[in-house]
Amino acid sequence: MSDKLPELIDPILLAERRSELVGAIKIADLERLSDLLADTAGDVAIEVVFAKTGKLATVSGHIKTTLNLACQSCLQGFAWPLEQRFKLAVVSSLQEADKLGLDCEPLLLTGEKISLSALIEDEILLALPDYPKHEHNCLSGRNVQPSDDKLESKPSKANNPFSVLAKLKNTGD
Repeated sequence: MSDKLPELIDPILLAERRSELVGAIKIADLERLSDLLADTAGDVAIEVVFAKTGKLATVSGHIKTTLNLACQSCLQGFAWPLEQRFKLAVVSSLQEADKLGLDCEPLLLTGEKISLSALIEDEILLALPDYPKHEHNCLSGRNVQPSDDKLESKPSKANNPFSVLAKLKNTGD
């Protein structure tokens, strides 16, 4: 176990050693995720276990955090707890990935090492809702006023250019 998490990891070597990484990553350090959040305060608690299943290296993990998402209805931030488990099998080609069972997802290893924070960030991004919203109807208590554009688009009787024609029709001129 380690409190200080490495930036780059060799999942095959760690699987051979049957290593376990436990620690936290700052949400602000996860750039792709940070762009989607209302606030980047807090940490992501992670536990990642590396193992061998036959000749296959596996990476299993548990992620726990609370993200501050922006509601797509009212645009206000709200706390969204996330607790996610994942299991990945390290593969070096798409053909190997096609042969995997349903119990794990492929982790395509193109080099020798991968970024641990990018791996965790990918799992969080996959778990995010498509359209984050409050559980309650956040717009029900608001008095929604029509915009000025809608008010101006309705012609008033005083400014109606055809009101002159209506007067002419009534007077017979």
